[in-house]
Amino acid sequence: MKKFTTKPKVFRSSPGYAGTPQFESKSWVYLGRLGEAGALTDVRFDTDMAHVVALFGKRGSGKSYTLGTLLEGLCTQHHESTIASNPRNKSILLFDTLGVFQWMSILLKEDSQKEILKEQFALRRGWPVKPEPLDIAIWIPKGTRTSGTPADHLEFSVDCSDFAAEDWGYLLGLDIYQDRMGQLLNDAYIKVTLEGWSDNNRRYKPKPQYSIEELISCVKNDVELNTAYQGETLRAVLQQLMTYRRNPLFEHQGTTLQEFLKPGRMSVIVMNKMSDELRLIVMSALLRRLIALRVKASEAEKHLKILENITNQEKADLQEVLANSVPSTWVCIDEAQNILPAERRTSATDIIVKYVREGRNYGLSFMVATQQPTAIDPRILAQVDTLIVHKLTVQGDIDYIRKNIKSNLPEEVKYANSVLDFSQLLRSLDVGQAVVSNTETERAFVMDVRPRISVHGGF
Repeated sequence: MKKFTTKPKVFRSSPGYAGTPQFESKSWVYLGRLGEAGALTDVRFDTDMAHVVALFGKRGSGKSYTLGTLLEGLCTQHHESTIASNPRNKSILLFDTLGVFQWMSILLKEDSQKEILKEQFALRRGWPVKPEPLDIAIWIPKGTRTSGTPADHLEFSVDCSDFAAEDWGYLLGLDIYQDRMGQLLNDAYIKVTLEGWSDNNRRYKPKPQYSIEELISCVKNDVELNTAYQGETLRAVLQQLMTYRRNPLFEHQGTTLQEFLKPGRMSVIVMNKMSDELRLIVMSALLRRLIALRVKASEAEKHLKILENITNQEKADLQEVLANSVPSTWVCIDEAQNILPAERRTSATDIIVKYVREGRNYGLSFMVATQQPTAIDPRILAQVDTLIVHKLTVQGDIDYIRKNIKSNLPEEVKYANSVLDFSQLLRSLDVGQAVVSNTETERAFVMDVRPRISVHGGF
């Protein structure tokens, strides 16, 4: 890879730490090496603090690979390893929208018979890394298992009661405020969850923990709805709801967050076989649950640390809240331009913006990767503290990065006796090189990304 001549010096010693104001960190991931002329300097990224990280780069520049490098260090089985110092007190939730991370549980081996795996293993030559065991669970939607699906892949399902009326509207392609069918759907949701409803024989109490069958029964049998809406509208909504009732992904009691999120483990949610609409509302439902649990847990933790005159029963109640919660968590999304587009709002936009804006207060971190920085919601990028930028060639994207850089740029960058400006630097990066900028690091720097120890499916 290229070596750029820069000034001033960015790290005073090796290893250098990014993401922390300190000269070292008790929790870190081995991210790569300084790609600048001078002494060989390892780069470690702090994982003790909560972060919002954005990875950018044109197709084939290595951004998804780098995301995998970061993730490997977050889910090592051992506390100390060649790729991380990991206290194993945080969980990781990766939404794999393209299905390229479902092989991360497979470690690269020198004696592999597959040519692509030999090539990936060969990248490790000259790097002080070993095939460290990783703690990874791969989850696939219930009902999508085939004869070729690895036996250790787990199946997940979704609790319908996590869906708001807006989620159902988005899933069915209905505006719950403007469309007549959407209005019916919203009215039924309100009756089932908040008001209760009646058929000709009995009164049904509201059930916030509702099932899709109860939503269908309300639309089919509620006296008020069947009076207010035409039969054609009722039948059309019923037909769509019954289609999803037959989907094995939808269950009255779906996979719990506690099953997904265990300390030190990464859960990869494989979503490439789901429709765009279904991906978005599943993300929304899981993130709403995660935020709610972490808010309660954070408050309970602070009560236990601050309140002096607390009874044994109150203490036991707070400890029970913590026991039933989930750990601090990293949420990661690849190809985010499909989830958080800048030009329109999706069903996941508001909850992800809320997560990114408020999550660090509750021990929640976020990683997002995209080919086009200008293509994702700017409210997300406004919260980013760490940029990892691979090769970019579109001037609009380069200008956007320059405007949103998180630290000073080098006073001078040279390569092959030529002085490079910022645009030239980003255009000249090799595959696997990135410019890293963090709010706690004195200046941005060029880095060679550490080779993966697990299989990379993005080829």
